[in-house]
Amino acid sequence: MQKVKNIRCECPCGKTKFYLKKPPFVRFYCHCEICQKLYNSAYNDVVVIKSKNVVLKQNGVQFNKYRRPPALDRGICEQCKKPVAGFFRSIPGLGLAFINADNIQDKSLLTPPLGHIFYHRKKEYIGDELPKFKGYWRSQIKVCHWIMIKLLIS
Repeated sequence: MQKVKNIRCECPCGKTKFYLKKPPFVRFYCHCEICQKLYNSAYNDVVVIKSKNVVLKQNGVQFNKYRRPPALDRGICEQCKKPVAGFFRSIPGLGLAFINADNIQDKSLLTPPLGHIFYHRKKEYIGDELPKFKGYWRSQIKVCHWIMIKLLIS
C-alpha cells in the first residue's frame, strides 16, 4: 500500500476540516436508522480507521450519542448539521473512528466496501453483489469481524 500523509477530509459545507494520518482500513454500507436520519439518506458509506490517526479540532463540532452505550460518539458540524466523524472508545487501547466516505477528499484511497449492515432497515433494494446482513447482532458481529481481521493482518 502506498504511503500517504495528511488525507484531507471535510464536512459537506467545508466549515469543519480534518485529516487522516493513514488511509481507512474497512469500508461498508450502513442502513441503520441513525445513519438514515443523520445523513438524510437510505444508507451511509462508512470507512473505519484507528482514532489515533484522525486529527480533528473539535471547535465547531458537537458530539452526541444517539443510543445507549456502548455507542459511537458522533460529531456533527455546527454549521451544516452534517456528520463529521464518530468515535468508539469503549474498548481501552482500541479507539476507532467511523467516517462518511464522502468526507474524504481523495476517493482513490478508499478500499472497496465489504458489504451492507442493518439491511433489514433498508429504504430501497440494493442490487449489488455485496453480502447483506440483517438484524442488530448479525450486523454488529460482522462489523467487528471485518475490523478485527484487518487489525490482525496489518
